Amino acid sequence: MSVSTLAADQSVCAPLPVLGRDVTVPLVTGGEVTYAALDYAASAPALQRVWDDVAAYAPYYGSVHRGAGYLSQLSTDLFENARRTVAEFLDCRAGDQVVFTRSTTDSLNLLAAALPAGCQVFVFETEHHASLLPWRDAQVTYLDAPTSPGQAVETLERALTARAVSIEGGHGPALVCVTGASNVTGELWPVRELAAAAHAHGARIVLDAAQLAPHHPVSVQDLDVDWVAFSGHKLYAPFGSGVLAGRADWLREAEPY
Repeated sequence: MSVSTLAADQSVCAPLPVLGRDVTVPLVTGGEVTYAALDYAASAPALQRVWDDVAAYAPYYGSVHRGAGYLSQLSTDLFENARRTVAEFLDCRAGDQVVFTRSTTDSLNLLAAALPAGCQVFVFETEHHASLLPWRDAQVTYLDAPTSPGQAVETLERALTARAVSIEGGHGPALVCVTGASNVTGELWPVRELAAAAHAHGARIVLDAAQLAPHHPVSVQDLDVDWVAFSGHKLYAPFGSGVLAGRADWLREAEPY
């Protein structure tokens, strides 16, 4: 590799500037030091260019879907265009809906509130709390933690097969909830294979992409998942925001959340 090529590669891969990179904080022993942010996985700082766009829009702020004035109409257009941007980012299917929420947790709570009656939920016990707790009103099967990606698929297939045997004809709504990347171990889960196993047994699947989306492409079509949930505050966006994107039928048929 030539020096010029290496230099070009380094410029392409250079980190994007974020807010707060030069912030100094006080020490308990006195004095100050440049802050070392070690909690990016929980809440990442906003990208400078994103914050600049927010600041540029601020003087034009208006109510969304609640006014006929210019600023309200402009804000509404920006809000709805953001749905299309997210749908493109996730490579959603035609007909998929993008719902803005407060966080990944709120997104999964929304989906939990829209589960059809009698829905059975399958979730691995190693999931994030946001993926473990929302299903309290459903019949939940907690799956043992796998020791390998292949074992994760086998564990899910065994559980879904047992469900089919226990239900006459193997029918009834079911949902699999799985993380894309573990917030504890950092491992990537075999989402595509888990989705194939779920669909083969008539179940749907929701992907918790809170840790995955900031670091890896997420394609709804390629992974063949029914829903994706993630948070903007882990994706270098300012303020609290979340997304639930995917199929509309369960959401449309549910009581208002």
